[in-house]
Amino acid sequence: MSRKKTEETPHEEHADETWLIPYSDLLTLLLALFIVLFASSSLDKAKMEQITNAFSASFSTLPSDQANGTVLNFLEEANNLALGDNVGLGSYPQGVMLEIANGVFFENNTTTITAEGKEILKKISALLSSPKYQRYRIIVEGHTDDSQPDSNLYPSNWELSSVMASTIIRELINNGLSENRFQAVGMADIAPKNPNRNSYGEAIPINRKLNNRIVIKIEI
Repeated sequence: MSRKKTEETPHEEHADETWLIPYSDLLTLLLALFIVLFASSSLDKAKMEQITNAFSASFSTLPSDQANGTVLNFLEEANNLALGDNVGLGSYPQGVMLEIANGVFFENNTTTITAEGKEILKKISALLSSPKYQRYRIIVEGHTDDSQPDSNLYPSNWELSSVMASTIIRELINNGLSENRFQAVGMADIAPKNPNRNSYGEAIPINRKLNNRIVIKIEI
């Protein structure tokens, strides 16, 4: 007695899907292109240059004298500048941050830059003038404590902190940096490092002194 041959389930052929890899790469590049085109229609020249350099760095098309301008390189070179004990140096998500006490930068109760402050800014300017860091954007923040300034000069700490930041930027521009790289921000007393007053509402002089400062943010 012959056995009936068992019917075999046809083998399903799988389509070759390797084409998806270059296709996804193409979509990524197109998305990047559309982002750049959109940004160029609404951003200033300096911001557009930063975007262009960022994409160039991503695709390794920056000139050799700019390709090694990383945050770590900047931190290392800035540490070698001997800026002094009153200058704090560190990194944050967007780049590098320098923090300098007002007592170093400005003469007492004025916005006139001290000789020591000018020397510090000369060193910073020289480093930022290097081709590998020329694509970096520079934000200068002025910070005060909660005491009120001379009303004959500044109506409030907003005006005072804005003048502080602008004064530092003017000095950096005088040292040869392009004004298109800068943004001045007056922070008044809204971002203190330490409480200006204790729980009884009494002023803490040492904390007030620390809260009066300039913060220079250097963004990639």
